[in-house]
Amino acid sequence: ACPISVSAGPWLASATASAMAAAAAAASECPPANFSTATGFDLDAFISGRWYVQQQMEVLYLPRSQNACVYADYARRSPGFLGYEVAVHNHAEDALPPYAAHDSGSTLCAKVVDAASGKLAVAPCFLPPSLFAGPYWVLAFSQEEGYALISGGAPTKPSSHGGCSTGRGVNNAGLWIFTRGASRDQALVDKVRGIAAAKGFDLSVLNDVDQSRCTAADEVGPAAGPAGTLTAIV
Repeated sequence: ACPISVSAGPWLASATASAMAAAAAAASECPPANFSTATGFDLDAFISGRWYVQQQMEVLYLPRSQNACVYADYARRSPGFLGYEVAVHNHAEDALPPYAAHDSGSTLCAKVVDAASGKLAVAPCFLPPSLFAGPYWVLAFSQEEGYALISGGAPTKPSSHGGCSTGRGVNNAGLWIFTRGASRDQALVDKVRGIAAAKGFDLSVLNDVDQSRCTAADEVGPAAGPAGTLTAIV
């Protein structure tokens, strides 16, 4: 008797193609189905010290040319009429001489949207948050290890490099890796990059920030006056 050979032929090819298409669709879903922000977020711990930016995404208000000495300070404030509970102070400098400073002074404020999930919204302090504030989401934070991962909202845009990203304008834009120390700890940066990748972000958008020539002389608080202009919503 001759063995009977049955070829899967087009059936197997069709099933394989369908599975690959489904996988590709899942991979390009932005934001990913499992995307989430921080859980059990402690705002007071988060704002208890200065944050130094080690890597950041280029956006409209933070060009790559200003990727030096970037840091952020936060402090509690009276909510006032518009309801902003947190004062925001951002600083950046040009990467090339004469190293011009771009400082937000006391112009920016944040409103807590969902405290436990690390969701805030940032805008100039004189503008109504319901109309002008952009999302500032803490995706991961460790007080003990000294890191935080911040995004300007959910990564809703598929990237040609794989993964997802936010926009590049003012609101709904940006991705940042914060550390408590100014000196770069590459192992810690890589750990936070891994967290970002697990949340579906395209890591190719992140550029290094040079903190090597920055000093403690830059220690100015959230109420400091401006030294240039910076509308960054970090």
